[in-house]
Amino acid sequence: MNIRTRITTALVFAAVAFLISTASALWSWEWMGRSTARVTESQALVRAVFELSLLVHEYRDTGSERALYQWHRSHEKLSAELARMGDMGNDPVDQALLRRLSADNALMMDGMVRLTQSRTAPEAASVAQDTLLLRYNVMASDADRLAAHANERVSAWGRLLMVLQVLPLLLLAITVALATAASRRVLRGLNRIAAGMAAIGQGKLDHRLTVSGRDEFAVLATGVNRMAEQLQTLYAELAGKVEALSNAKGQAEAAERAKSAFLANMSHEIRTPLNAIIGFADLLRDERAPVAEREKWLSLQMEASRTLVSIVDDVLDLSKIEAGRLELDMGPLNPAQLAESCMALLAPRAGDKGLALRTEISSDLPEWVLGDATRLRQVLLNLLSNAVKFTNNGSVVLSVVRTGVQLRLTVIDTGMGIPADRQKHLFMPFSQLDASVTRRFGGTGLGLAITKRLVEAMQGQIAVISQPGAGSRFEVTLPLAVTSAPPPDTDGVAAATALPSYRPLSILLAEDVFANQMLVRTILEKAGHRVTVVENGADAVSTIAREESSLDLVLMDVQMPVMDGMEATRRIRQAGQTLPILALTANVLREEREACLEAGMNGHVAKPVTPQALNQAIADIAGFRLTRNEAPAVPLTPSASADPALEQDVLDNLLMVVGDDVGIQLLNDALTSFRTRVDAILAAGDDLAQVEREAHSLVSASGNLGFMALSRQSRALMNAASDGDAGECGRLAADMPALCEAALLMGRHVITKLSNRAAD
Repeated sequence: MNIRTRITTALVFAAVAFLISTASALWSWEWMGRSTARVTESQALVRAVFELSLLVHEYRDTGSERALYQWHRSHEKLSAELARMGDMGNDPVDQALLRRLSADNALMMDGMVRLTQSRTAPEAASVAQDTLLLRYNVMASDADRLAAHANERVSAWGRLLMVLQVLPLLLLAITVALATAASRRVLRGLNRIAAGMAAIGQGKLDHRLTVSGRDEFAVLATGVNRMAEQLQTLYAELAGKVEALSNAKGQAEAAERAKSAFLANMSHEIRTPLNAIIGFADLLRDERAPVAEREKWLSLQMEASRTLVSIVDDVLDLSKIEAGRLELDMGPLNPAQLAESCMALLAPRAGDKGLALRTEISSDLPEWVLGDATRLRQVLLNLLSNAVKFTNNGSVVLSVVRTGVQLRLTVIDTGMGIPADRQKHLFMPFSQLDASVTRRFGGTGLGLAITKRLVEAMQGQIAVISQPGAGSRFEVTLPLAVTSAPPPDTDGVAAATALPSYRPLSILLAEDVFANQMLVRTILEKAGHRVTVVENGADAVSTIAREESSLDLVLMDVQMPVMDGMEATRRIRQAGQTLPILALTANVLREEREACLEAGMNGHVAKPVTPQALNQAIADIAGFRLTRNEAPAVPLTPSASADPALEQDVLDNLLMVVGDDVGIQLLNDALTSFRTRVDAILAAGDDLAQVEREAHSLVSASGNLGFMALSRQSRALMNAASDGDAGECGRLAADMPALCEAALLMGRHVITKLSNRAAD
């Protein structure tokens, strides 16, 4: 029996006891009252009979008319009382006695009449009197019996009342017993649960409560045990996660150390070609140097540039792979030709070191297989470059064989070898054997990491076998899917003949920055196009609605006041207008380009805008090829490019298109804009939206003219404001005045040079 049932039973017994006690008391007292009233009535009958007998004596002795009158009244009252009592009672004995009393009382009237009539005859009167008295004695005896019977009933009801009063006490005692048992059960259960919870709270998660019965405490104990089991499980999981986090922390710290070492190494690797590029650029400024010497410097500068590009490509490749954005371009490739071409590229470097290169191609190798030729060439060149780099004498062998349904490419060298404890780190990014390897051979430590990920992306595997001093063997296995030779390449000829000739276009330019308006308009007009300029998206929407039939193309800036380029494009498309739209924006991230396409734009041109990129984008989207080549303008004196505030190539490229006169005007407008917008940024304070707008305008306004330091700082400030990073915005904004001053100083110098050149 559960606790609720016990308590309910006790309450029911208490309620029943109360109800029985109350009902029995009321019922018993009612019947006691009735029985007592019957006793009183019976005693009244005895007194009435006695009174009638006395009145008979008085009338016989005195002949008093008052006594006779009183007897008649008492007789009538006795008759009425007997009739009333006979109607109310239902006891057989009482009814029989009442009937005899009523009958005797009825005979009394005749006896009294005879007594009244025989008063003159003493003997007859005496007989009549004795008869009446005898009857009254009998009636008195019956009335006594009636009273005695009523007394017996009173006694019986008294005994019953006593019993009925004892019964509630008994029920009350049972209720108290049940309540006491329930309370003890509750206290024991609570103490047991409290003790168990205290033990679990002290960390004894293996403690379990004893479950007995099926009451609420059994359910509670089961729940506590289940909770303890869950806590024990969670604690074990937490301990495992803590251990995993500790391991992850160790790995993260190791990775951080590796990245720190990589950054130091990368700094060295990048600075080395940069040093050559900048150094030879300074040497090339000397016009008095012999031409042969200048050509040699230029050749070395180009080689350093290629090295720098290779380093940047490695970093970008790894970032793309780790972000899951690597896409394979599958198609037919000739594995033998691919292997021979890779070895040919490494032949000069191997010849300089006196190494023998050998290619081994199996006779059963298919001529054409399905794969990504570019990525497979990258894998082979990485492996072969490492083999040549780390081999001082001996040979490097490339083996390409077919093994069942797989293509196996093996690079074997006789170089320095790799210790066993370092082989597991070979394919980790930013990792080399040790710092001495970096110092001796250079490199970023990304080649093999990229190679492994490329191989895995092609559903293959890479393995290494090596011993120190005994050379290394790198083996790549890839799925072999034999295919047919590719069709002849006629696409280029067909595309060239299919494109229409160059023709001028009617172009709508939506751009809010005046300097950008002037630059883009000049580039377009130099190319022969007709240009209409509006300053916001709302004007672009209304202009297109009014003049769509006369327009060929829209160049749409993304961030503009009143209505931005995204919203303007959406409204243009909702109106059913299919005019080609090119985005002009400083936002160059992939997500931002995709947002432009989702809004309904057809392409994207990144700021700073170059004439070549803009003209090519227009040619691509309009469906024609460029046929006009602009003659290069005479560049400024080389001394102007020495200032890091200005990248001279960008400005020269612009001047080649727009000319010196327009260039002077653009520079004057831009220099005024630089000062105004930098002041607005400093005045904006915590208004990051205003900071973002002004910085966005500066990105293109400065970058289009070659002031790349100011443009890059503006882009960083724009991104920080867009991310809501007020602290970073403050730090970046603090450097803006100095960059602006440098740009202004260099800009005025360039304007002076251009003006002097125009005067000459």
